[in-house]
Amino acid sequence: MRPGILGARALALLAGLGLAGGVSAGPEEAVVGGPAPGFSLRVLNPEAAGVSWLSLQSLAGEEPEDPDARVVLVSFFASWCAPCKKELPLLVELDTRYRSLGLRVVGISIDKEEPGIAAARKLVADHHAAYPVLLDRFNLLARRYLGDQAPLPSVFLIGRDGTILAVERGYTKDANGFLRGKVEAALGIKRAAVKTP
Repeated sequence: MRPGILGARALALLAGLGLAGGVSAGPEEAVVGGPAPGFSLRVLNPEAAGVSWLSLQSLAGEEPEDPDARVVLVSFFASWCAPCKKELPLLVELDTRYRSLGLRVVGISIDKEEPGIAAARKLVADHHAAYPVLLDRFNLLARRYLGDQAPLPSVFLIGRDGTILAVERGYTKDANGFLRGKVEAALGIKRAAVKTP
């Protein structure tokens, strides 16, 4: 089992105690073409994001509350994850560039202890992230999206209907091009052809 992700017994216990924070435990990993597991979690940066709690259902699904949301980008990260720190400026840029076109970026911290949560909050503030960053302290949502083992960061693109459109696990050398391309494709933006000299 990967550090930071709870085992099945712990998930069952927490779900039974009602500590799931709006998330029910499930054994399957989220996959392209499947439904995105729902969530409702506390926001770490409510001043910047403008909300204190956020649910996926407010952005995607049968009747989203946000009429302009077209695609939701969900990125799981942790304060101790070096590749996550590299990805954060890209997420801020994508949010800034494509928000008016219907992209909604959501970060989800899997930090469990107070020092890690404080570090995640500082990291987000230092990069001036205006998108909501949620806290999955018990890693219940992370388990539903990532399964038992998955590299961080892991990114999921979710369509307005709640279907997972794309998944990127880990931070590759071409993460910038991959994410930008997937976001633009999901939003229906055609890239200008680049002529090679």
